[in-house]
Amino acid sequence: MTTIAHISDLHFGREIPRVIDGLLAGITEADPDLVVVSGDLTQRARARQFANARQFLKRLPDPYLIVPGNHDLPLYNLFKRFGRPWGNWMHFVSPDLAPVVHGNDFTVTGVNTARRWATLFDQTRGRISASQTGSAITHLKAAPPSHLRILVAHHPFWLPSEHARRHLISGRDNALAALGQAKIDMILSGHAHVAFSQLVKGVIVVHAGTGISNRYHGQANSFNIIRGDRQRITIDVRTWNQRVFEPFESRIFVRNGDRWEIDRQ
Repeated sequence: MTTIAHISDLHFGREIPRVIDGLLAGITEADPDLVVVSGDLTQRARARQFANARQFLKRLPDPYLIVPGNHDLPLYNLFKRFGRPWGNWMHFVSPDLAPVVHGNDFTVTGVNTARRWATLFDQTRGRISASQTGSAITHLKAAPPSHLRILVAHHPFWLPSEHARRHLISGRDNALAALGQAKIDMILSGHAHVAFSQLVKGVIVVHAGTGISNRYHGQANSFNIIRGDRQRITIDVRTWNQRVFEPFESRIFVRNGDRWEIDRQ
């Protein structure tokens, strides 16, 4: 059985110091095979924020997989945004914007969905391109049949109606159709600062809330613990109660042929 700790939207620069140790303790207690960080590591992509985030990453259990979010791009420094958008990320975090981790029972591939220039002048929006989808599919198709197959992106592939203003990722439908052919199991994302899980065309879409920042969108700090295999997956949400991260809600998904379903028993 695979265990994954899924955290997101840490927003160093807006972090709550006392929550950091609590989050690390919760992750350590879960004893994960992999930690996934689905973007927005910083608030404004500044060097000091990235330096503080790097110290946090050093305290995570190995291995971890991390992808950027829209806040990890410079917003106000247009020279850096359009000339060296990922300079600080590559210096402090990783030169790899599309990491892949192969475990004993899982294959996880990341994709960078943040863009220097977004549509409708909304710089928060994200997109997944055909070439990015194709690269992810190559890794997922190469996975052994027993492996959980997981994509990590920052921007959402599904949103509850009350958060629809955050907008779905551009290119979603084409990506989902192609990823379905690679028998993908889950997509892990963030961006909306709320935790939820949903089925989209038989794929489990899981979002993590904001792990340690004060940028709440109607929910306390949270992270997800995902446990299971290609037949049964449990997603546990843990939320901060001002002392520790405690169980908040749990959902179970079971496989039915090539699709996943919610276990309603």
